[in-house]
Amino acid sequence: MGRLHSFSGELGRRGIWRAATAYLVTSWLVLEVGHLLTIILELPHWSMKLVFALLVIGFPLALASAWYFRWSNAGVMPEIELPETEPAAHAEHALHVDNDAAQDQSHGHGGHGGTDPLPIILGVMAVAAVGLLAVTRLSGADKPAHVAGPVAQADAPHRAVPHASIAVLPFANLSGDPAQDYFSDGLSEELRATLASFSALSVAARTSSAALRGSDARTTGSRLGVAYVLEGSVRRSGDQLRIATALIEVATGFERWSKTFDRKMTDAFTVQADIAAEVGNALKVRLLAPPTTHDRGGTTDPAALDAYLRGRQAYDLVGDKATYERALANFDTAIADDPSYAAAHAGRARTLIALANQFSQGSDMRARYAEALAAASRAVALAPTFPDAQSALGFALYNRLDFPGAAAAYDRAKLLSSGDADQLVRFGLFKARMGDFTAAHAALDHAAALDPLNPRVPKAQGSAFQAQRRYADAIAALTRALALNPAMNSAHGAIGDAWLMLGDVAAAKAAYLREPQALTRLPGLAIVLQRGGDSSGARAALDELIAVAGDNALYQQAQVQAQWGDGDAALTTLEAARRAGDTGLVLLRNDPLLDGVRDAPRFRALLTALRFPTGTVR
Repeated sequence: MGRLHSFSGELGRRGIWRAATAYLVTSWLVLEVGHLLTIILELPHWSMKLVFALLVIGFPLALASAWYFRWSNAGVMPEIELPETEPAAHAEHALHVDNDAAQDQSHGHGGHGGTDPLPIILGVMAVAAVGLLAVTRLSGADKPAHVAGPVAQADAPHRAVPHASIAVLPFANLSGDPAQDYFSDGLSEELRATLASFSALSVAARTSSAALRGSDARTTGSRLGVAYVLEGSVRRSGDQLRIATALIEVATGFERWSKTFDRKMTDAFTVQADIAAEVGNALKVRLLAPPTTHDRGGTTDPAALDAYLRGRQAYDLVGDKATYERALANFDTAIADDPSYAAAHAGRARTLIALANQFSQGSDMRARYAEALAAASRAVALAPTFPDAQSALGFALYNRLDFPGAAAAYDRAKLLSSGDADQLVRFGLFKARMGDFTAAHAALDHAAALDPLNPRVPKAQGSAFQAQRRYADAIAALTRALALNPAMNSAHGAIGDAWLMLGDVAAAKAAYLREPQALTRLPGLAIVLQRGGDSSGARAALDELIAVAGDNALYQQAQVQAQWGDGDAALTTLEAARRAGDTGLVLLRNDPLLDGVRDAPRFRALLTALRFPTGTVR
């Protein structure tokens, strides 16, 4: 114990404690100032990592310097180890007395005969750190690294960032099991939907937020045009749930608020309202009462929630028939666990429609549509103010060719969820197909602001421009969609249609050949091959379409016939399509490929029978 006390005293005598304290405090100040400068000057993250590494390396060097050298008025003197004799003790005492007297004379650590160099060294260290950041900035090495791939081509447009704007990044899964990602992703999406229900907040949509998974707050804020980013993590253990959240201010990179919520699984939905309220308080935004679990179409049954989140993950994959069937099975499980789970009924409806549209024909297709309508109607009955229930009902009625019924449901969904990009896209696309282009573009432009990295948004804008006969605008929008998702179905085909309407058959053919979806590619090829004089090739393309899609392609067959100049055959096929319930008829009112038969009485009668809105197409 005596040795330890003696060593501690020696450390004090040599100024080690003072040097360590001064170094650590100064290092902290350098890191704080440096972090702020990296944000203001948009420096790369590695610059602060380098400064931190240099400070760590410098710490033992500073302590070694304090151990081996003594700072006096005469300058730097080596620490002299004198033998423990009485003269030596007197010499040591005299040295300290002289130094203390000199310090007293100067009222500080340095006198007229010398200067305490420790502040100078620390000041030089701070200046060097800031200088390094400045050199990094001026050298151009700080060019921000953009997200790889096509996402980099779709930055959010430069615009004023509203204070009450936020992006919710997918929550990290801390359970240790990657198979649980669906749960953490699902909870962050549910929270995002809860925040989006408040008109006082502008909330970036999930597709764009998910595209920036793992990005820092500054990158996310810049690309999505938001002032704040909400990050979080989820740890699930049995029926216990721990959600850690942090609200980051984009401009400074500092945490505005953070909190950890420990709940039981039965409270998984109510905790979202708690987090939303905390976020509102942190942003000093007055939020109305958060929607209840019932209003959000939710459940208090942990097993039902788990099955629902699994089903939604499978549905969002936009995969093959087996993937959609897995989604349907999970939604059915959720409903079995909690029959009043409106969100699960809405998810079931959408999945049934996807299966009907992509993998069914004839009576099987019609049966799935009927099931979907029943599921969507049940969701609305359970939670009339749940936007996704209304939207699912609109989608089901739309595919049943009940356009007035679909319009009422879509209008209701829009009213209930003005800040939800997915709902805005559905609403805007429906309005475009009904000929209300003002409402369509307003909704789609709003969706683009909320979800700038979602390829479905510019694709929907392209469809609206196409129906409006704005073909150049349609090509531009669809090209943006493909930049975000090069594998997107029907986008190349729609570009081919636009080039065809502009009279560039060669460009149209090139676009059709790049289209991966047969239902879109084959009709286009049948048209351009006929235009190019290859009648046998055109006929072969049409025959292949019939073989591949059957009754699901009656509408596309009519498009080909109209473009071939066989108006009577086209009208007869369209009438057959109506009897079969072909959902391609949703395009009928504004389809430029059918302009050759648009003035025929049979065509006008078909529009009236389907109860499309009246008025001119253009």
